[in-house]
Amino acid sequence: MGEDKTHLSLTLQLMQERKLIRDEETFTVDGKGLNIAHVHESSKNTHIKLSISDHSLNEMAQNAEYLRKKVTEDRLVIYGINTGFGNSADTRTLELEKLQKALIQHINAGMGRTFPPDMVRAVMVTRANCLAKAYSGVRPDVVQLLVAMINNDIVPIVPLRGSVSASGDLMPLGYIAAAMIGREDINVMVRGQIMPCPVALKEANLEPLVMGPKEGLAIINATSFAAGTAAQTIYEANIAVLLTQICTGLAVEALQGKLESFHPVHHTCLQHVGLKEVSNNMLKILDGSQLAVSTLEMHLPDTYGSLKQDRYSIRTAPQWLGPVIETLKEACRRINVELNCANDNPVIDHRTDTIAHGGNFQGETLSITLDQTRQALQVCGKLLLAQFQEIVNHRINHDLPPNLCGSDINLDFGFKGADTAMASYMSELDHLANPMSNHVLSAECQNQSVNSMALVSSRLTREALEILQMMLANHLCLLCQALDLRHLRNKVLMTIDKMGKPHKEFLASFLKENKWYDFLFNPEESAARFAEKFPKNGHKEEDIRSEICGTMKSLMSDACNGHLGTAECLGKGSQRAYWYIRHTVGVPFYHGQAAIDTWLEKILSAVQNGDFENVLISVFEEA
Repeated sequence: MGEDKTHLSLTLQLMQERKLIRDEETFTVDGKGLNIAHVHESSKNTHIKLSISDHSLNEMAQNAEYLRKKVTEDRLVIYGINTGFGNSADTRTLELEKLQKALIQHINAGMGRTFPPDMVRAVMVTRANCLAKAYSGVRPDVVQLLVAMINNDIVPIVPLRGSVSASGDLMPLGYIAAAMIGREDINVMVRGQIMPCPVALKEANLEPLVMGPKEGLAIINATSFAAGTAAQTIYEANIAVLLTQICTGLAVEALQGKLESFHPVHHTCLQHVGLKEVSNNMLKILDGSQLAVSTLEMHLPDTYGSLKQDRYSIRTAPQWLGPVIETLKEACRRINVELNCANDNPVIDHRTDTIAHGGNFQGETLSITLDQTRQALQVCGKLLLAQFQEIVNHRINHDLPPNLCGSDINLDFGFKGADTAMASYMSELDHLANPMSNHVLSAECQNQSVNSMALVSSRLTREALEILQMMLANHLCLLCQALDLRHLRNKVLMTIDKMGKPHKEFLASFLKENKWYDFLFNPEESAARFAEKFPKNGHKEEDIRSEICGTMKSLMSDACNGHLGTAECLGKGSQRAYWYIRHTVGVPFYHGQAAIDTWLEKILSAVQNGDFENVLISVFEEA
């Protein structure tokens, strides 16, 4: 993924790669070719099978043999192989296997809630790939066992808390190591069922690992837990940011906004690449829209009493979201580096006859990256909230009904509950956006005197993403309702205007005193009131009333039955998103028929399970 790629092309590539992996159901770990899409798909899809490249197997064998000779023949004293660990590195021992067991035993100190299995799978895939780089001194047997566990869907049960991500994610990775050596008193998940670890290994015809020098340390002394879980989250975060842009396009149409907000002159004057990309994306989404205003305001007659320009939630979307996509591009670059690194200590390089003690396990890059990603998600949420609150508010939404209700405003309160929920989601997202990387305490006898807290930051970012996905689902549901109401408004006003064209003063006066949506929600009463006051000029009052009432009932029936034709008025990109929500997900026009939570759950599921990805591909590749 080159640095010159746009965020859009990067995300489209991730989605296409995920589809390819899903279709092929296999990929190879080699220490250099793992990417975010590999980790995400293999964590969610237990049908994916991993293999190890022959080159990596050969390199690992040479690497392990090099280390063995240095320890047994050259009698080198090397950290974590014949010394104690951390602040206890001043001790020495010749019992190398027992030392590795003691390492795993002392670090298995977790309790409480546990990670979801898919997150642990992401970590296992990541750790297998990093070890396959052959800088860790492990035999091929170690990675072969880890890959076999992944392929047999044997997933260790790992406590959620306890890592400071300084000497890597010692505690959580320690439970993966414990499962690999067949610890008798722990359980694992096998195809979704809890099973004693030794039983699971035996049923899969796998022998527990007998650890050689450094192999326990190599498994646990790494950032792979933070990196693997981060890869999962960043994949979906990229999708969420594209959906935020889709929502913004739909919001422009719902509010009859102006395309000039995305005019090239803006990024000519302010040359941020993110600003330019978001503006271009908005123009793709809205291409051909009949609801957005494409003419520059300078060429339109002035309308006294109306705002001259759109409010900030749509007018400044490129400036607001531009830094977000730049942040996520850099986050992807950094995470891809972490997925393909040797990050334990010491580094063993048989190629150059080098054993070097260092700190690649310090996860500060991931911690800061995830803090920034979380802040970027919060920025998206803030934009969605602002748009939502503008659209649901009948005082500023350009003549849509209160709460976007679809029936009698005295009994139908539309999206009022969703509006309150949106504020709740945003408040929690605001809280989660606070950084984790500055909450550092000295640990382990002051040996780990600075620590990154990367895994905690990864967990918090996952929570933030889930909340943003809920906000997206809420907003998408509202936007489809708003677009239908906007289309209904146009049709109602066209009908009334056509009938009363010779009587413009009457029409203006009547519509000032009566709302257009009264014709839809109370057609008989509104039609009768209109017919009674309409200048007759040879027209019978009953004929006028009957025509108006029949037309309005027909329009309302079309809306309720999904035959309104709203999609035809939308941009080439936005119509695909609208059609998907209305016809594929099956979310109808809301007219007070039931609570909306069932439909919100459907949209949320589509956002979270990847079903929306094909829509995004069609919007941005074909637009």
